[in-house]
Amino acid sequence: MKNAVVYARFSSDLQREESIDAQVRACREYAAQKDLKIIEVYADEAVSGKTANRTQYQRLLRDCRKKNFEIILIHKYDRIGRSLGEHVNLSAKLESLGIELIAVSQDFGNSAEAKLMKALMWSMSEYYVDNLAAETKKGLKENALRGLHNGGVAPFGYDIIDKKYVINDFEAEYVRRIFNAALHRQGFTEIIRELSDCGIKGKRGKPIKYTQIYEMLRNEKYTGVYVYSTDEEKNRSDRRSKPNAIRIENAIPVIIDKKTFQEVQKIMSERKQTGKKSDYLCSGLVYCQCGAKMHGIKTMKNGNTYRYFICSKHCGAESIHVEDVDIAVKNICLFC
Repeated sequence: MKNAVVYARFSSDLQREESIDAQVRACREYAAQKDLKIIEVYADEAVSGKTANRTQYQRLLRDCRKKNFEIILIHKYDRIGRSLGEHVNLSAKLESLGIELIAVSQDFGNSAEAKLMKALMWSMSEYYVDNLAAETKKGLKENALRGLHNGGVAPFGYDIIDKKYVINDFEAEYVRRIFNAALHRQGFTEIIRELSDCGIKGKRGKPIKYTQIYEMLRNEKYTGVYVYSTDEEKNRSDRRSKPNAIRIENAIPVIIDKKTFQEVQKIMSERKQTGKKSDYLCSGLVYCQCGAKMHGIKTMKNGNTYRYFICSKHCGAESIHVEDVDIAVKNICLFC
């Protein structure tokens, strides 16, 4: 009798997919028929298809090296991966370890024809993801053309009602005061103190500080422009300005007139202090909440470069985007 393990995954509570229990049950029934002994069940619940996010999947891969089992049972191939490359790489890795991966609902055997069907299932998994992404993008673009909210958090000053942007009069008044202060180079210390004293927070429930104010001052939505990007900008510095985005005029209720917005942009551009492009503006000046210095690091993902400050003592504090620190520092000095 061969030892086997089961891997199951459910990506979202909102999706109509087989539950974890149903997937495991199907694998157990298959094991009983094939005289396999299941020694472990690995299950990732309500996580995306990205393998890096799946803790149980990562544990399964580590356990493969122990060679305590010869077979991995899954319900369908799309539970383990949704790109052809992922399937090919995993298949090669498992084969080198002498482990067989079987999708119990798509078990075609080991013939030459079965290998062809298996590759077809892998390709169909990738097609499903690509097609779903295209259809989702199409729907988001249609929402944008109609000026409807596409998800996420609305800017401070707006509420979302029936997917439409509606001015929150109370918040909008503070937005106007912030732009007026910027226009007259008055700074924001008093406004920030007033917001804090009154317990007024941003849309994410956090206190409004200089970084949030900077984001407001750069947000075109306040002028009634709906900005929609079909694809994320590769350069992080372009993700705020969105040079390749679709811009739809008069799609959102106006809080700030265009003349005021443009004047503020001009002032911010003129007064902005820039550091060396090849270095960190605040290098050696950033400290963690534990008291240790924070060091700058760079990471690459999908061809994009990301820069973070991390605690030198690795105390467990969250990393911080270098750009966010730079923005906060620049903005403090911007209207001094």
